[in-house]
Amino acid sequence: METVEEILARMQQINDTADLTSDLMDEYEGLEAKLKTAQRQGQIRARQAAYEQPTPGQTTGQTAPSASGDGHPLAFTAAALSELQAAITERRAARVSHDITNAALTTSTYGAPRVWGANVLAGPRLLHRVAGVPRQPVDAILAQIPNLTLPTATAGVGENSSLTEFAASTAGSVTLARFGRFTDLSQESLIGTDPGAIVSMHQIGIAKDLDKVLTDAVEAAAGAAVGFTADVPAAIRKAIAQVIDNTAAADSSELVILVNPADANLLQAIDPISGSSVGEGFQLFSGALVYPTSAADSGFMTVANLRAGARYFEARGVVTEAQVASVKTGTTTVATDVICGYGLGLTGGFAVKVDVVTP
Repeated sequence: METVEEILARMQQINDTADLTSDLMDEYEGLEAKLKTAQRQGQIRARQAAYEQPTPGQTTGQTAPSASGDGHPLAFTAAALSELQAAITERRAARVSHDITNAALTTSTYGAPRVWGANVLAGPRLLHRVAGVPRQPVDAILAQIPNLTLPTATAGVGENSSLTEFAASTAGSVTLARFGRFTDLSQESLIGTDPGAIVSMHQIGIAKDLDKVLTDAVEAAAGAAVGFTADVPAAIRKAIAQVIDNTAAADSSELVILVNPADANLLQAIDPISGSSVGEGFQLFSGALVYPTSAADSGFMTVANLRAGARYFEARGVVTEAQVASVKTGTTTVATDVICGYGLGLTGGFAVKVDVVTP
């Protein structure tokens, strides 16, 4: 069967003919039907490839690290990108499913026209995903979550004596918000525009937003920081032990260390028990995941059990929309957003903040 490129080339030849005869018009309309079939076949193959595409850090056959077993919440398939590419090229509205920075791109900022291929966007790193935070779909903008105070150990009771009551639970709520980015494209920059490049930047922006929201909430929940000691690795190992004890974690692999990139070198003084280098992409320290993020307070590190202490609520998954904003200026707007929020279910103990710089 003819390829999409061959069909389009023949359609262009017919269109360039000065005299469109009845036979040529019949041939053109027949090519339109072939084009739709070829595009549909390509989309089906792209979807199948997307199903088999591993996420970053995952080899074929492995399961992506997610508490709920689902894929990356910001991922886009090749089929979705192809649909968005068609919408941008044809200058029509589209909605592709899986505060705001304005970036107006022109021919000088976008570059010369070129041909692009559609790639699968597996999604950028996300703190709640690599830390195993449970995900819960919701159909409302407001979510409820119990705020629990962790129990302490008590002695056993004698015969016919009452057990120790646990009633340290209060009602908490989470107001979900919309996180996203949009990009304005001039009509000239639409020539050769790659939707993957645009959406990937939107994804990164959303991921940074979500990481900041969760990091800020965890640092606030940790409360006052543990005072500075010269042996920073020892202080972090102590914090790891405290969080393991507080949350009854199985081991340190359930924990994450939030660290500002400027302070990550302070953990270099000791080899992690896994034997991995602290210079790796997702490094471990004493078995806990080290997560460098500029959202973390400089001069502090926070050890947290996010699996136990946090929950991710998602009211609507990631969506990208394209719309011709103005026929007068020829501007097309592409926007990507998601409606979600984080709730913290433990009032204390699941996170310990440590001062690692103040002398």
